Amino acid sequence: MLIIILVLIFLFLLNFFTYWILILKQKLLESTLSEWYKKAFPIIWIICMNLIPIVNSSFFQPFFNENISYFNQYWLWFILIGIILVVFGIKIHTLATKLLRITTNEGESPQLIKKGVYEIVRHPQYLSWFLIYLGITFIFDSFIAIIISPILFILTDLLCFLEEKYYLTTKFENNYNQYKKKIPYRLISPPYNYIFIIMGIIIAYIGFLNIFNIQ
Repeated sequence: MLIIILVLIFLFLLNFFTYWILILKQKLLESTLSEWYKKAFPIIWIICMNLIPIVNSSFFQPFFNENISYFNQYWLWFILIGIILVVFGIKIHTLATKLLRITTNEGESPQLIKKGVYEIVRHPQYLSWFLIYLGITFIFDSFIAIIISPILFILTDLLCFLEEKYYLTTKFENNYNQYKKKIPYRLISPPYNYIFIIMGIIIAYIGFLNIFNIQ
């Protein structure tokens, strides 16, 4: 099981840094290969990260001894929270994708989207990926996926920063700078950021309780 997890993490990081390189070398973004990869990038991201909590689920503890339960007796509550997160993530992704398609169909050149979910955060699609990942992590009670979730959030935020600095700001210039001033949050806006902080504290507390019980 650990080998599968390591392979998935390796593929995710390879995908992440490949996309990062393409962003830094802006000329590559206009090539046919880059257009194909921009479509493949989210698929690889979503498959790799969402397979980790499934493979490491405590469901499979009878087959893999290393698949331990993180939530234990609190699991039912986090299954409910996980379902809510997945539903919200899918809804946000659907709304963002719909706006992207409408904007693409309206004109030949890409336009900066400033309405709908883009009025709340600047990168709703990346936020939806993280919410779905976190929801699946809670539902499948994956110890490893919970541990790496803060790292995934940091990498997601870093990717947003790189896209803005080396691609979006260059492409849309002052228009994007004005948009950033109007919508200051890349991924999570208040009061939702406070909810995630509280959730993180609760999850960390449950982890300490489990360690104490084991000892």
